[in-house]
Amino acid sequence: MRKNRRVRTAGEMGRAIKRDWDRYGTGLLAAAGIVALVSLLGHGLCPSRELLGLPCPGCGLTRSILLIFRGRFEESWRLQPFGSAWLALAVVFVLDRYVFCFGQKLWKGLLTLVCMGMIALYIYRMATLFPHTEPMTFYEENLLRRIYDWSGQLFLSRSV
Repeated sequence: MRKNRRVRTAGEMGRAIKRDWDRYGTGLLAAAGIVALVSLLGHGLCPSRELLGLPCPGCGLTRSILLIFRGRFEESWRLQPFGSAWLALAVVFVLDRYVFCFGQKLWKGLLTLVCMGMIALYIYRMATLFPHTEPMTFYEENLLRRIYDWSGQLFLSRSV
């Protein structure tokens, strides 16, 4: 059976956005608050980098997207080629969820491809660029290192 393929009315779009805000608004506000707090404290947002000192598959993604918004496309591509893919995916998601009534969920297949591509790029970059080439650098001030240093100092102070 073929689904109705049409553009939603403004009222339908508004109701869909309100429905999603009612469902996910608290979580979005909490996430935004955490990001703001971490930014104010001067730390990065990547848990892998902050905890282990290692870059993650999305390393450089935020900076890449910000560079696209500034029109610095070549620099964005060098930092994280998937920045443009994530922006395109966001547009497809918004159109699929709020504008068109296709029911195809095209963005799910694209999401899978983008994630697989990012993992392949991550493996390649870890093998060829880590730990000295941006964005695949080792973060010396990671939490595990600080805990290790702190525990060593605690042990030494007890033995003196």
